[in-house]
Amino acid sequence: MKISTPTYFIRLLFTLLIISAMALGCGGRPSLTNMPAKELLDLGIKEYENRKYLNAIELFQTVVYNHPGNSVVDTAQYHLALAYLGNKDYEVAAVEFNRLALNYPSSAYFENAIFMRAVSYYEGTPKHYGLDQSELVVAIKQLEDFLIDFPESHLIVDAQNYLKAANARLAYKYYKSAVVYRHIGAYRAAKKYYQIVIDDYTNSEYAANAVFEYAEMDFSIGNYAEAHTAFENFLIIFPEHELAQEAKKKATEASFKSGLSAFNKGEMDSAKERFESFIKEYPDDDRVSSAKKYLSLIADKQSMLSQDQHAES
Repeated sequence: MKISTPTYFIRLLFTLLIISAMALGCGGRPSLTNMPAKELLDLGIKEYENRKYLNAIELFQTVVYNHPGNSVVDTAQYHLALAYLGNKDYEVAAVEFNRLALNYPSSAYFENAIFMRAVSYYEGTPKHYGLDQSELVVAIKQLEDFLIDFPESHLIVDAQNYLKAANARLAYKYYKSAVVYRHIGAYRAAKKYYQIVIDDYTNSEYAANAVFEYAEMDFSIGNYAEAHTAFENFLIIFPEHELAQEAKKKATEASFKSGLSAFNKGEMDSAKERFESFIKEYPDDDRVSSAKKYLSLIADKQSMLSQDQHAES
């Protein structure tokens, strides 16, 4: 079949275009090793901003490894760490931020790298309190060091916020551990974890509940004197808390029951002291009259005991 001249040239041109496209495809982009460091850096930053983190990582790595003496290498190193962080490779990100801090201590990014290293550990810690939180402990230490080492940093507020959030996560871990142990009746272990929250995370949102529940636990197992003290401490530390009224009620009840418990055990001196304290602290309570009756009984018992001892002598 004869093909007309115009059709032939159109087909030829189309074929040449396909061959050219294939040739360009096979050649790909120019070899990264032959590109200038600044061009690689700019291209990497563009890829990073477009959230193409793997492409960015490849470009930044080329700068770092192929242009070690170039003036932009610290910038590439910093952005390499950022790209890993963006890709949620938190452990590698922390390593890369640390590498900048070690290898380029004079870099303009040094301070940022120290801060972002801590952020990497924070973000890399599992969010569920029941999983390993050891990297969160590392983050807290690094953030505390940052606040000491860079008191004038523009990142101070961010560091404080991350530190507050990290401490809150650890406080929650210990608080939930205490709650779990309390529910299964492992009171010694529960007290241990409540005490950690109370002592080490006093400013956390879980501290008030820890103090209150610690006192409640003592109350439930009959340690009324200890419970009374704990509820009173709650009222001193958290006077405006929503549990304050309940704590006051529990403190009053624990005070009375501590005297009653001592009386039932035959510990008359202790019972006398506790009932007298109850009357003094809570003079308007309905149980004051009962406390006075117990004091009268204690006086009678002590008088009889004194008479018996005198007769024996």
